[in-house]
Amino acid sequence: MLRNEYDADPSLSKPSCVDPVESPVRRGMPIQVPAAMTAQAAMDNALDLHRAGRLAEAAAAYRAVLAEAPNLLAAVHGLGLVAVDLDQTAEGIPLLARCVAAAPDDPAYRCSLGLALLKTGQAEAAAVALLPAANAAPHLLQPRLLLARALGALGRWHEANDIMVPLTAAFPRESEAWAWRAHCENRLGDLAASEQSLRSALDGRPDDPELLNNLGVALRGRGQLAEAAETYRKALAHAPDHALSHANLGNVLGAMGDARTAEFHLRRAVILDPGFIDGHYNLGANLLRQDRPEEAVPHLRHVLAATPDRHDALTNLGVGLVAMNEMKEAETCYRRAIALKPGNAEAHYDLAWLLLLTGRWQEGWREYEWRWEMPSFSSRRRTFTTPLWDGRTLSEGTLLLHAEQGLGDAIQFVRYANLARARCRRLIIECPRPMLSLFQAAATAGLLAGEIVAIGDPHPAYDAQAPFMTLPRLFASTPDNVPAQIPYLVAPQPAGAFVIPGHGRKRIGLVWAGSPFNKMDAQRSIPAHFLLPLLETAPADFVSLQIGPGAEQTAIFPSDRMVYRAHEHVRDFADTAALISQLDLVIGADTAVLHLAGALGKPAWMALAAAADYRWLQGRQDSPWYPAMRLFRQQNRGDWGSVITALQAALTTW
Repeated sequence: MLRNEYDADPSLSKPSCVDPVESPVRRGMPIQVPAAMTAQAAMDNALDLHRAGRLAEAAAAYRAVLAEAPNLLAAVHGLGLVAVDLDQTAEGIPLLARCVAAAPDDPAYRCSLGLALLKTGQAEAAAVALLPAANAAPHLLQPRLLLARALGALGRWHEANDIMVPLTAAFPRESEAWAWRAHCENRLGDLAASEQSLRSALDGRPDDPELLNNLGVALRGRGQLAEAAETYRKALAHAPDHALSHANLGNVLGAMGDARTAEFHLRRAVILDPGFIDGHYNLGANLLRQDRPEEAVPHLRHVLAATPDRHDALTNLGVGLVAMNEMKEAETCYRRAIALKPGNAEAHYDLAWLLLLTGRWQEGWREYEWRWEMPSFSSRRRTFTTPLWDGRTLSEGTLLLHAEQGLGDAIQFVRYANLARARCRRLIIECPRPMLSLFQAAATAGLLAGEIVAIGDPHPAYDAQAPFMTLPRLFASTPDNVPAQIPYLVAPQPAGAFVIPGHGRKRIGLVWAGSPFNKMDAQRSIPAHFLLPLLETAPADFVSLQIGPGAEQTAIFPSDRMVYRAHEHVRDFADTAALISQLDLVIGADTAVLHLAGALGKPAWMALAAAADYRWLQGRQDSPWYPAMRLFRQQNRGDWGSVITALQAALTTW
């Protein structure tokens, strides 16, 4: 589902160059024009109109001058600049080129032509126009600065930076030069150098919001999120309506876990600049992370209306549509994203999720292999010297199966060990250390075939290897043929502190929170207070099976009903299994404890979020993975109350 890597890159304000025509100081002020004037006075009037930003009037004035003096290059130059500013480039660029042809050694004319060509995306022509001026006038800033811009537009960042390094040495107080050097260094991936160049630029313009924004981008790229956020705030202190800084601050705050404040700034960015496409994309991604797909989807559709081939927006739109149960359109989005960028690992992974959720497991498990290509995937991709097992028989070989992702995943997929053992001479099962004694006990009891070792411990040499969650693909699993020989794990005999006190009543175990590091944890974990009504419904003793994060919520349960608290005693999953063996029922959220109950064959009732994990399929109250498990689903996102009501009703007839 949604991953942090779907964010658009932080927005970098590209440094601008000073236009050869002086910027107006008194824009819009009336200018008195004599009824009759000399040619020089007419030219001065045209320049005044130009500086004042009255471009249409300036163009008319320049034409009037040229009517009297058709070869006056200053008027040709001015008219060309005005035409470019009015987006009349078909007229403007030939006029500027005429100036260069008439005075090829004048760097001002070459700079104006180069700038106009850059504005219209003609970077190669701009470089050709600017190179003679840069070579002939090394004492001037603008020719070399504009040439660096042209080379950057051509993707020739090393050459651009080679110009900027000596240029900043020659003009150490020119912030514009330092800003463009920083831009080159950023594009070359040297964020430390970019940061230092931006600080040099800020020495001359300490309050410039563009420079502060760009410094924030460099700091974020270096992982200095708090300092980046503070830098964006400084930019906004000087320019409260700077949309880029709002957007970038929102992105950083989102990465720091402050989704709500991030949302404020992301919304502000698109209010200030409704056409800011990356702003809409990042706001949509932020809302998806807050499990608010109905609000996210319109922003993502807005992005795609403007840029229909944007694969990341298609991928995230698919995520939102899956959360809204719009599976057909979501699948279309994922497949189009893949068609646009076949190597888009996130789109492949999310397509796998959809296919598995909708029961199309054979294609789904194939697509699921793309998980290893995702930089932010929850399991680190390990490096092996032996090949990935392809499922064929290793009649004389040793096979290593190794756990991946969460503890619940290890419990769920270790079931494939027995199938794998039939295809090799020797099998090694590598598991998380909290599972070691549990899996060893199952192997000793003959339920698991293989030698059990913990991750990180030495183990025998092997000829091939496979991660646990590749095994369903290798064994062509579907919802109809899942290996579900239950139990495939066994609990040790309870003893000592793991004996639950008896009161002659049935016993029900409760667990409400999974790992907070799981990206779906906010949706799947249940605040413990929602479970309080269950204690009032069933005449049973209750046992808290919650350990780790969330165990502190055990304090809300009355001690006369919650007769045992696992977090005070449990050391590993074998201890938890010993406790579950003494229970009549386990109720809880989608956690490893519920997987353990299912693998032990203990009746288990799982409370599921509306957008549940793919392994629980759609709409089913049972699970092919665990025959003794019942599923209780939210009908509306976040509505645990209705799930608890359904559980209470089931308890009354249990």
